[in-house]
Amino acid sequence: MTNFHFWKIIAWVSPTLAKETVLSKIINMVDVFKISLWGWFDDNNKKYIDTLMKLDNSKTIMLETRWNDVRIKNVVDIKLKDKQKIEVEYSEYAQEHNEKIFVDATFLSQLKPGQEITFEQSWIKLKVKETKEDLVLCEVINGWDLIQYDRVSFPKFEIEIPFLWEREKKDILRWLEYWIHVIAASLTNSKDNIFELKEFLASQNREKMKVFAKIETEEWLKNIDELIKTADWIILVKEKLGNILDEKTEKDIFKRCKQEWKPLVITFWLTQKKNSKWTTISEQEIKKYCGQQLDCYMLNTLLKEEDTINMITDISELLEEHELCVPYENLWNFYKENEDFLVRDYIIYNAYRITNEVNVKAIVSYTENWYTSSRLSSLKPQVPLIAFTKIDETYRYINMLRWVRWYKISQSFNYENLKRVGKEMIRIIFKWNISLDDKIIIVQANEIIKDEKTGMINWVELYKFKNI
Repeated sequence: MTNFHFWKIIAWVSPTLAKETVLSKIINMVDVFKISLWGWFDDNNKKYIDTLMKLDNSKTIMLETRWNDVRIKNVVDIKLKDKQKIEVEYSEYAQEHNEKIFVDATFLSQLKPGQEITFEQSWIKLKVKETKEDLVLCEVINGWDLIQYDRVSFPKFEIEIPFLWEREKKDILRWLEYWIHVIAASLTNSKDNIFELKEFLASQNREKMKVFAKIETEEWLKNIDELIKTADWIILVKEKLGNILDEKTEKDIFKRCKQEWKPLVITFWLTQKKNSKWTTISEQEIKKYCGQQLDCYMLNTLLKEEDTINMITDISELLEEHELCVPYENLWNFYKENEDFLVRDYIIYNAYRITNEVNVKAIVSYTENWYTSSRLSSLKPQVPLIAFTKIDETYRYINMLRWVRWYKISQSFNYENLKRVGKEMIRIIFKWNISLDDKIIIVQANEIIKDEKTGMINWVELYKFKNI
């Protein structure tokens, strides 16, 4: 028995989750907490992140961009009935109102009578009857409970908004001053979008920040190869891709991500529907994704507080049951053509190979540029990988990798510290249930052949636990 889990979960910090009473119950099951620009920026949202950092400051905070993603700004649910008349009004800020629908759509005045407005998670449809500047009068075609922060779409109405518009930049800048570690780019359709966002971050001295590409439509799925090469992570928005993401396509994407050692995330909506209590991940899906070595499960939830805790707990238990369901693979094509990486790849592959040939309990590594951890993770080892780094951006990145337990270390850290601290972390992970004769691998595979500051060299060492 250990306190280590291989899988990683990303949870949305919505009003449902953003309470200390809820966060304290799920903090050990969730590795990354996501906030979205289509939500709101105010003292409450900052307070939620302060609470999270107080509970565990090792967690990674992900910011999700908006682009043309239009959302409801009501912070309360609204009950709508068929043929009911309701006003929809533009608002940039959150509104505590249940008699009118507020959305962050600046183009309401362009809507014509007869235009449909749909709310994706609530399964509600409106029809525009009359337009008055930033307000439209609508009739409810398909009524139900309208969920706060639901996504709004306007069928057959073209929304012309640049990928990184001024409002988006302004909001990103505000969050860069706060607890933001990685960025997920919504509705990414080409590598140019990723380059544009990375250039903007570089202009703010954040060039080391990792950028995730969210794949949400068939058009953008066609550009998956260039996005895998350009972005640091790939996020497949499963509920948006629908039947487009068939099993063969999904399997090919998994394979290509692993070949490029780019981590992969798949999103799941946990939300109430008319005909069921909620949608979730089935045990069959979890077993499949564990076998394919999915790095992260992104859970977007609009459930009630008690349901949210139960759902995350249930999913964590299923993941724990199936997390080592990983088939053997022939890794003959592990090495890349770039000769600069041949020595490092050789060291990393042999560390992995030793875990299959010898009964190894854990791998300990030091990394500055995340390469060692990411490559080892892509090999699907069956043992915990304990990674140490001095670099904050690397630390926030590797804590999202499957199989990896991460630790931030001081600048004066050296090889002897690596062995001593690594030994203590192994004791903690295995809850002291480890034999003195159990075997541990220490691997170092960075660019520098020998680092004079740390005394670390590129090599693989196999120790008995008592000799570390």
